[in-house]
Amino acid sequence: MPNDTRLKQRATYGFWTAERVRFGDTDRLGHVNNAVYSTYFETARVELMDQLIRGPESYFVIARMAIDFTAELRELGPIEIGTAITGIGRSSFTTGQAVFQGALCAATGEGTVVLIDAATRRATPLPEEMRARLEALMPPA
Repeated sequence: MPNDTRLKQRATYGFWTAERVRFGDTDRLGHVNNAVYSTYFETARVELMDQLIRGPESYFVIARMAIDFTAELRELGPIEIGTAITGIGRSSFTTGQAVFQGALCAATGEGTVVLIDAATRRATPLPEEMRARLEALMPPA
């Protein structure tokens, strides 16, 4: 889904995380600092991953993250981060994400997340139940 305009559309996302722009998120230019967007995306990914993992035998790591900035966020207050699954591999999946403040899409992001076996610290195949839950979060074609 690289450079896919669907990432800028609210209808793409089946998983939502509420967050807020804090004063400390802004920089001397008066808008949200670009580094803060990775934290917004992380907050949403972690919320999703917490719903997928059961038990200490495995965990997720982020292997890749790319962010496209599309508009400035200048207002303090509520934002929403949408997350969709844009691809599923053997032991990984890709996310498409966007930060919205009202109708404004301020940034989109794409990430690759890998499931790791805690004992071996190596990639491990996604269980079928997890794969089915991820498939349910894929946007319509």
